[in-house]
Amino acid sequence: MFVSPSARGLGVGSLLLEAVEDRARDLGVRVLRLETGLPQAPAIALYERHGFAHIPQFGQYVGDPTSVCMEKVLG
Repeated sequence: MFVSPSARGLGVGSLLLEAVEDRARDLGVRVLRLETGLPQAPAIALYERHGFAHIPQFGQYVGDPTSVCMEKVLG
């Protein structure tokens, strides 16, 4: 997910993330997992605010020193 600099701080990222979560629930998805990078501190903070927790690196990201993996169990 990427929000252009001109749209940052307007809640666009939160709206996009909420839409993804709603659609996932509609499809019966129980867990969302994502990967981002340490340089994307604002993205990490957004995910944390939305209830995502840090998890061990998975897949191709295992061992990547800049990779941050997170997940959220959907209610």
